[in-house]
Amino acid sequence: MLQLTKHQCLKNMPTSNKTSPIDSPIFTFRKLHGLSRLALAEQIGVSSASIHRWEIGKTKPSLLALERIESLGLTMQMTSDTDTVPGNVPRIKTGGHSPKARGIAAKNLATESTQRIDFADNSKAAVATSWVRNGPPNQNIFHEALINMQLDGQLFLDEKTLARRFSLLQSIEDFGNTAQFELERPTAVAMAWNSNYGSHGWHRYVGRFPPHVIRALLNSFGANSESVVCDPFLGSGTTAVECRLLGIPFIGVEICPLSCLISRTKSKFPIDSTGLGKLVKEFIRFYETKTNEFQSKKTNEILQHSDVLSRHGNPIPTFSNIEKWFTADALLGVSIAVEFALLQKDFEKDAILLAISAKMRSIGNVDVDVVRAEYSKKPRSNVNVCTLVSGHLSKMARDIEKMTATHADLLGKSSSIDIRETSILDLDLPEKSIDNIITSPPYGVEAISYLRTHLLSYRSLVAELKHDPYETRDKTIGSEYTPKTQAVCFDKASSSSPAFVKFFSLPTLDKKLESRTQAMKQFFEDLYNVGEKFSKWLKPGGNVAFVLGNKRLGDDIIPADEIVIEMFKHVGLNHVNSIKHKLKTNNSNSVVPWQDRVIDEEAILIFKMQS
Repeated sequence: MLQLTKHQCLKNMPTSNKTSPIDSPIFTFRKLHGLSRLALAEQIGVSSASIHRWEIGKTKPSLLALERIESLGLTMQMTSDTDTVPGNVPRIKTGGHSPKARGIAAKNLATESTQRIDFADNSKAAVATSWVRNGPPNQNIFHEALINMQLDGQLFLDEKTLARRFSLLQSIEDFGNTAQFELERPTAVAMAWNSNYGSHGWHRYVGRFPPHVIRALLNSFGANSESVVCDPFLGSGTTAVECRLLGIPFIGVEICPLSCLISRTKSKFPIDSTGLGKLVKEFIRFYETKTNEFQSKKTNEILQHSDVLSRHGNPIPTFSNIEKWFTADALLGVSIAVEFALLQKDFEKDAILLAISAKMRSIGNVDVDVVRAEYSKKPRSNVNVCTLVSGHLSKMARDIEKMTATHADLLGKSSSIDIRETSILDLDLPEKSIDNIITSPPYGVEAISYLRTHLLSYRSLVAELKHDPYETRDKTIGSEYTPKTQAVCFDKASSSSPAFVKFFSLPTLDKKLESRTQAMKQFFEDLYNVGEKFSKWLKPGGNVAFVLGNKRLGDDIIPADEIVIEMFKHVGLNHVNSIKHKLKTNNSNSVVPWQDRVIDEEAILIFKMQS
């Protein structure tokens, strides 16, 4: 396996030398074509707030956004060697280069991209995916590590299976294309991975794993149909989906009900999409019938929110500022859609609820473009809920067809996926029942703040979700809402980790950080308890992949990776390797304006259970 040295993290994009909107090429382009910020944002696929930040020079478009901007006819140089990390510029240039020129550059790179890997007893020619070939040079070490580590899986997987399962490769000599390449189908000029292939893209979710990394880890561990993989911080179910696609039995644990719904739907899809196609037609008929019935009984000329809330069959209770979240028409649409979903069972019910939640950013006033949701001053108008939800269901049906076609020889049964809604602090699995654990816990306090991104979904789907996740925040690791009365001593963390003692022995100069410091101490105490559970559940020789970020406490970076390595060693989990790299879900090279202030370093920590 290739051992990595510390990989340079992406730095924050400079925010100085801000320009006025009038000086911005995006502003000029928008005015020339008579486009509002919202209209341009919808064409590019970002928020209107992002357009505003670009225009005033506060942030710059990602490489993916640049491609979409140029597809509209605006060719521009938004990045340069002076304002990016050295080596951060893709091999295929964007600004100032025509699509034809980029195509020629991509073709030239492809002819030079064949590499040889030590596959089983023979060296075989392999072709990396286009975004590996075309991406920035500073991604090379990370990509090579992910490719090389998968070769360890040859101890547990036969050649053909490993070749089909391989991540980051387009094809392997004698075996043809990989299943991942067939499903993702990146363009020849792609410069960053797309984490939305198959059911991975069914619902937007903050802090998702890149599925390419998960697949590489599964291959490295040699996880197969005879082993069990667990993710106790399941989130939106990326690990669950990858295990389903590769036929690996899986147990997932997640405390948040919406996250459970998302991960369950994404991973327990049927192999036949026919039923989902019929469901779309039934939904449209139901929606039209209920709308007509309601309109025929309505006495007011102008639809009021109170009319919708008092409608017979409405499943949405009122909540604070509901009129600022939805227009009355949009509320009616969501009300009817949720009512229809609650009449269904099993996957059909989950699929409709997921589709409603997935399109919420296009229904209400929440505009999700950063970690915390951005809210406009008034709700979105002219919303057609029926079209949005039915369109998303149709996309899901098409994705099922693609997944079952590209992974036909690998796909596992829906029954092999077990998802449980509870806290890991309350979970108790049988001893020595798990082969591999792949997970990413919260990166410290503020874990609950991620839920604000989907707050409108929680409020709208409460009839199915049953409770608000804020009610269980005391059992959420990393919650900033920890009790005011904290234990004076954090015995487990302090007795097992010198790095913990050293860092938290530093004087706290800012009184505002005192409560946050206590919460972070509790976070690590909780992680020690998590490590104890891992050591109990894992079989001897079992593996753990633990993705963790080092956040800041004031001006100081918390050495979270060092602390976890020391604590886990204390419970019998030996540190094997660390892959330090900033994991970007949809763009492995993207930079966001707040990143340097929040997470300075990120690492995949690999552990092995003592035999």
